[in-house]
Amino acid sequence: MIRVGVVGLGFMGGVHLRNWQAIDGADVVAVCDANPITGTAKQGNIDASSDQLDLEGVAIYTDVAEMLASENLDVVSIALPTHLHKAVSIQALEAGVHVLCEKPMALNVEDCDAMIAAASEAGKHLMVAHCIRFWPEYAWAKKAVDSGEYGKVLAADFSRLTSAPAWDDDSWLADPAKSGGIALDLHIHDLDFIQYLFGMPSGIRSVGTGHVQTQVDYDDGRAITATASWAMPKSFGFQMAFKIMLETAALVFDGSALKVYPAEGEPFAPELAEGDGYKGEIEYFAGLLAGTNTEIVIPPEQARESVRMALETIKR
Repeated sequence: MIRVGVVGLGFMGGVHLRNWQAIDGADVVAVCDANPITGTAKQGNIDASSDQLDLEGVAIYTDVAEMLASENLDVVSIALPTHLHKAVSIQALEAGVHVLCEKPMALNVEDCDAMIAAASEAGKHLMVAHCIRFWPEYAWAKKAVDSGEYGKVLAADFSRLTSAPAWDDDSWLADPAKSGGIALDLHIHDLDFIQYLFGMPSGIRSVGTGHVQTQVDYDDGRAITATASWAMPKSFGFQMAFKIMLETAALVFDGSALKVYPAEGEPFAPELAEGDGYKGEIEYFAGLLAGTNTEIVIPPEQARESVRMALETIKR
């Protein structure tokens, strides 16, 4: 039985909690948050499940050190503000506990390097929760591209559009020094997936601030672009989407459905895995810890590079 602790019970902490609780062979034994825990999670861009948290039989802490010392944990899910990722991840790794840390990995590459070094020294897994790598539509596209079934990629465009978040002035998310702003909070999702799909680019060129358009260069003629926007009206809601144009097909995800448009034949909707990327990443990590899978889908070094790529988009 994998003994799990969850640190931070905002929206993402609630998502981690519920998904760990759904895993056979895992037991959430402790949660930790500096604020009073009410059993109700906050909401995010994507409606991941109900906002009620089941804390029956779960020990509640307000101090991470006390939780680590008191509980015989195998893994902690860290869903804290970004500026705390480095310190708490290293704290848990040094206590001999595997770490699943929310994205982005950290605010800068130096902090990422320190986290990677701590994991290596502890001999423990450190995974950054880049959920898009496990999102069914994106995961299917990755397999389709890798298989070569539709030939080489000619061009691809990824987007993540929503309105400007209505954060309180006191919110850490409203402070780019703590959250990284749109680059690390929103744009990094697609930049990470682009890296996952195509490897590390030779360069990145971006324009815009609240609406960021990025050209990702691979020096081979492919047009690979990504857009992250906080400029949409509130009535728009949230949409993540992509278009991948290959030699003999186009893969199009409009935020609600994925369709394949072959050069010959009729468009079709491929069969996808059930659930969402949050479910997928935690099922995967649980399997990694249990030894039922061995493939490293998100090496921490790649998560570091995604932070570097995101920071490149604001160096102008």
